[in-house]
Amino acid sequence: MFQVSVVCSACEEENEVVVEQLDDVDREVCPCGYSYVVLSVAGFEPIHAQQAEIHHLPHRPRLPKAA
Repeated sequence: MFQVSVVCSACEEENEVVVEQLDDVDREVCPCGYSYVVLSVAGFEPIHAQQAEIHHLPHRPRLPKAA
């Protein structure tokens, strides 16, 4: 699978689409009807968790900015 960042060639709306093959990007169109221009491509494998836990991290005090 590929996660593709695209921008519309007409209205400049940016979206991310997930496709099985890179050729499938050509079939995706913006809601305004124009085609997308590819900005970036990332390959990934989805992970489907059956059960998950949320771990809350302790709050850290804000550090002063460096001079």
